[in-house]
Amino acid sequence: MIEEDNVFLVPKKGSSKDKEKDKENDKGVLKPQGKKLLPKDLHPNESILEQAHNEKNKKVFKKRKVEEVATTESDNTTAKRSRTGTGTGTDVGVSTISKVSDDQDMCEPETKYALTPSENQELYSFTSKFPGLEESYRILQKIGEGTFSSVYLAKPVAKNLLPKGIKSTVALKRIYVTSSPQRIYNELKLLYTLRGHKNVAPLLDVLRHEDQVVAVLPYYEHSDFRDFYRDLPLFGIKAYMFDLLKALEFIHSKDIIHRDIKPTNFLYDPFTRRGVLVDFGLAEIDMEPITNKCPCSFGGYTSNMVRQLNVDYAGQFPKNGYLKDDQRPGRRANRAGTRGFRAPEVLFKCNNQSKKIDIWSAGVMLLTLLSRRFPFFNSTDDIEAIMEITNIFGITEMKECALFHGLEFDCNIPKIKDKISLEALIANAVMMDCKEGDTFGEDSPAWELLAAIDKKGVIQDSEVGREYAQAITVLKKCMVLNPYERLDAKDLLKLPFFDEFRDIPQESGSE
Repeated sequence: MIEEDNVFLVPKKGSSKDKEKDKENDKGVLKPQGKKLLPKDLHPNESILEQAHNEKNKKVFKKRKVEEVATTESDNTTAKRSRTGTGTGTDVGVSTISKVSDDQDMCEPETKYALTPSENQELYSFTSKFPGLEESYRILQKIGEGTFSSVYLAKPVAKNLLPKGIKSTVALKRIYVTSSPQRIYNELKLLYTLRGHKNVAPLLDVLRHEDQVVAVLPYYEHSDFRDFYRDLPLFGIKAYMFDLLKALEFIHSKDIIHRDIKPTNFLYDPFTRRGVLVDFGLAEIDMEPITNKCPCSFGGYTSNMVRQLNVDYAGQFPKNGYLKDDQRPGRRANRAGTRGFRAPEVLFKCNNQSKKIDIWSAGVMLLTLLSRRFPFFNSTDDIEAIMEITNIFGITEMKECALFHGLEFDCNIPKIKDKISLEALIANAVMMDCKEGDTFGEDSPAWELLAAIDKKGVIQDSEVGREYAQAITVLKKCMVLNPYERLDAKDLLKLPFFDEFRDIPQESGSE
């Protein structure tokens, strides 16, 4: 999209399968369908508090991947739900009826589960390879799957299996046998180290049978990121980022890099405004390399140094093409992470990667929430990922970033010009959705953003404009090309955007 001689290259928007949900909008806080908002779910200044029902009339609601239809049966309150097929996006076609009482634990799912034949077969295969597992835990259903593991919802057979403060359901993480023993040991060791923070999932227990390893973790009620990222109001974005940065502040204080910060690894409940960081399968200790240090460790190269090197070695290279047998060693570095969330130093194969790569990823998540675009970056390889970042920061800054890591960057794409302001990028991303007919609801917070920032990226001098200015300040401090200039989580939490959360006493430990 070209707008007034500026190039706004906005990635293709994510899936539109999830339509607008019912919400109450003074602040645009989400609410479950067919339920009244609870006072604790609302911002203190919201007028809807005056209309809230009495506490005794509140009902327990379930949120993740379910659609509730009210029904009655005899004297009991019942709920009928349809489950979504794992990884297919289609309904399984079976449902169950289970009693939901007023005093039932909110984090406890339905007591009955209807499984498809394939799901039953998978659970049977799992338990048959792990004798004795069913004596300790009753597996209810599969709730997630990744490259190196799958996760199951389970209930302990004996309540004394759970430590104090943990709810009655747990998540069993089955680590695949294809994972290296060192990787499994590393993840379990880090999980054990990271106990004692409410925004980080603790390790409860570890079970092993031959080559089968299962980690027992708390189960956290949460919503799919795709279900709420378009509808989360600015106050909700603030709560989301506050919990994420608190989690990063904690793990970084232990000198641990998560390496895979992304929405699916941060379980967030927009109704309770509670987020928990999970999946430390790629995590590692932050250690500076002894050898093969990146030039960024001593300040990087300058353009004059690079030109001199080119002159000195010019005679060794042919005028056209490249060396068939290049004896120079290739650059090797840890590139672990998820595409679209990798920091520039990861893409440039820097050997001095630090905790700041997590901060960049957190910035991408904030950019996604503000622009209502997921995924925001949608590259298929590292070269495309570098070009996506170049679209925003411009060729000049990307050349400086490459030199900082001892590389030379060149680009001959004519449409890529100078740096685009993040304010203009966000505003134009939202505008494109509106123009293309992918409209937002009348009370969507997207309209609030368009009232605060115009298409040129100018923030309006208003109360809402100042709030968005604070949010974009956080974004700019996260998405800095030079990792040494990127703020850490502790300093980010000191920015004015988080003032109202900083004054609230923070509880410790896991719930």
